[in-house]
Amino acid sequence: MNTSDDDVTLLAYESEPVISLKEGEDPFWLDYRAVMEDLADDGVSAPEPYVEGLRTVVTEAADRGLDLKVVYTEAPTGVHTDPRDVANLLGQEYEGTIFVRTPMFVGSSSDTIPRHQLEAGQDDAIEEFDPVASAAVFSHKITQPAPPWGTYSAVLLVLAVIAVAAFAVALRRRLR
Repeated sequence: MNTSDDDVTLLAYESEPVISLKEGEDPFWLDYRAVMEDLADDGVSAPEPYVEGLRTVVTEAADRGLDLKVVYTEAPTGVHTDPRDVANLLGQEYEGTIFVRTPMFVGSSSDTIPRHQLEAGQDDAIEEFDPVASAAVFSHKITQPAPPWGTYSAVLLVLAVIAVAAFAVALRRRLR
């Protein structure tokens, strides 16, 4: 399989992976410097019709303890990882959580929220076409409290021990 005469392996080694940004590059599909400057004043970079609604989302997120920055651009992206790459770049400039929305894709980056939580928020946010609703869904999803899995596990363990003990008592009585 790993020999150079294997056509598939050879093709995989010869072709470059599809990546949107290389080290040190700014996104070509977006005016990255303008976005950085736009985020500085209110945490929002978007076309004018969406700015006020997105500011409200950022303010409500701050009320819940989330430092959120939101970018919405109507620029077309070529790769589904472009928004995440932009969010990661912006995360080097700004603290907190960055949410990037394009017409087709979403991406995020955070120095406080775990990746699995961000992905869950993105999964729900992509379902909303409106950028304001999308950002609001993302913000709410990543700030909602997680289920108390430790408590659930402890209760389940106690119930299992009780069931085993009851079974043992019933078996002992039956054998007498």
